[in-house]
Amino acid sequence: MSTLCEKTRNGALKRNLLRQMLEANVFKFGEFQLKSGQISPIYIDLRECFGHPNLLMLISEALSKLVTISGAEYTGVLGVPYAALPYASVAAGQFLKKPLLIVRKEAKSYGTKKLIEGLYEPGDRLILIEDVVTTGGSILDVVKVLTAEGLVASDVFCILDREQGGKQKLLDAGVTLHSLLDMNSVLTFLYSTGAVSDEQWHGIVKALNLNYTAPVKVDIDKEIEDLSRLPFVENQRTPLSERESLTENALNKKILSVMRKKKSNLCLAIDYTTSEEVLQLAEIAGPFVMAIKVHADAITDFSEEFTRKLTTLANDMDFIIFEDRKFGDTGNTNLLQLKGAQKIASWADVVTVHAVQGTDSIAGVFRQLINDPNYRLSGVLLIAQLSTKGSLTALDGYTESTVSIAEENRDVISGFIAQTRVSGFSDLLNWTPGVNLDAKTDSAGQQWRGVDEAIDVQQNDIIIVGRGVTSSSEPVQQLKRYRRIAWEALAKDDESVN
Repeated sequence: MSTLCEKTRNGALKRNLLRQMLEANVFKFGEFQLKSGQISPIYIDLRECFGHPNLLMLISEALSKLVTISGAEYTGVLGVPYAALPYASVAAGQFLKKPLLIVRKEAKSYGTKKLIEGLYEPGDRLILIEDVVTTGGSILDVVKVLTAEGLVASDVFCILDREQGGKQKLLDAGVTLHSLLDMNSVLTFLYSTGAVSDEQWHGIVKALNLNYTAPVKVDIDKEIEDLSRLPFVENQRTPLSERESLTENALNKKILSVMRKKKSNLCLAIDYTTSEEVLQLAEIAGPFVMAIKVHADAITDFSEEFTRKLTTLANDMDFIIFEDRKFGDTGNTNLLQLKGAQKIASWADVVTVHAVQGTDSIAGVFRQLINDPNYRLSGVLLIAQLSTKGSLTALDGYTESTVSIAEENRDVISGFIAQTRVSGFSDLLNWTPGVNLDAKTDSAGQQWRGVDEAIDVQQNDIIIVGRGVTSSSEPVQQLKRYRRIAWEALAKDDESVN
C-alpha cells in the first residue's frame, strides 16, 4: 500500500475529528491559565464534546481503535477524573467490552470508603483514558493510587497531547502515551482552514514553546488527487462481527448477518428493462450475492406480480432487495412516490436518497414507513459520492453535510453510496458503485476501478457490480469471480470473516 494512501487515510481521521470539534466550539482563543499554571492563548475544551452525542461517540470509537491497534494487554478501562470519564465509559461499554473503573479524588467518608470503584483484582492491568495531556501530572497521580492497590497501568490513551513535556515525563515513569491528536495537527488544521491567522499561529507557538516550522496552507483536494479527490476517514475497518453487535439499525444487522453467512459483500445491479430478464438473472445470482439492485422505473412491464416473485426469491435465497430510486423531493412527495403506483416501500428493503432535500424530508418520512410493519422498507442509503466524472457531489461541503445527516439519523439511514469511506461510525455501511475488473470507463462518463482499490484502499464494505456481470456471456463465472475477490479483500484484515 502506497505511502500516499497511508498518509491520506491517517490524516483524514484527524481532519474528521478536528472539523467536528471546530463546529462544536472546542477551540477557544484568548488568555487562559492551564492547570500547570502556564498562560496559553488557546484553550482546547473537550468538555464541549459532551453536548454533541455523535462527536462523543466518534471520539470514543477512535480511542477504542487506538487501544486495539496498540496491542496493549488489559483487563479493565479507567477514566482519569473527571473530564475523560464520558469517553472512557462509552469506549469500555460500547466498543472495548471491558469493565469500567473510576478513581475518586478522595475516598468516601461513608459506605465502603473505597478510592477505586469497579471490578478488579490485585495484579490486574488497566489502560487509562485521558482527554488532554499537558504535563502528565494527573495521570501520574492516578497511577500512584492504582499501584498502591496492586494494579498495573503502563498505557494511557488520550484525545490530545499538548506536546509540553507530558509524554516524556510519563515515559520516564514507565507509562506510554498514545494520542489521537497532537498540537501540531491541531494548529496545522486550524491554520489551513483559516480558523487562526499567521499572527495567531506564531503567538501560540511562541507562548507554548513549541518547536514548529512555519505553517504551510494545506490544499486537501490536491493532497488526495491521486485517490479520486475523495477524503478518507479511517484506515482500520472494524471487524464485521463487532459491527453486527454494535449496530442498532435493524437493516444493517440483517445485512451483516447475510454477508457473513454467504461470505459475500457483492451487490449485483440488474439494469435490465423487462421483468423476466431481471427475475432470471436474480435467480441465477441469488446464491452469490448479498443484495440485488434494480431500477423499477426502467422495467417496461413492471407489475405487482414481478415484485411478488422478486420478494419470494429474496426470502428464499437470503438477499436484500435494493431499489435505486434516488429520492430527492419534498417529504410529502417522497411519501407519495414510496406508496404510489410501484408501491416501492412494500417490496424494497432499502432505497437510495439524495441529501439535497435536507434532514426533515429524509428522516421524518422514511422513519414513518420503516417503523410501520405493513411495509418491507427497512433502511435508506444516502448518496454521498457518485462515480460519474464531474459529479456535483464533489462540491465543497456536500459529502460532509450528507454524512452529518446520516450520523444524526442512524436508526433510519443505514449507510452511503460513496467512493470511499466517509464516516467514522462503524455502524454505517459503505456501498460503492464503479467497480469493474475488466474496464476503466465507458462513453457516458462512468468511471470504474478494481476491487482492491474499492475495498482495501478506499475502505468500502460492499461493491456494486453491474455490467461486469450483466454484459458477460458467462454471468455465473463472473459472479463467482467478483464475490471471491471482493470477499478476500474484505477478509484480508478481518479474522471474523475467515
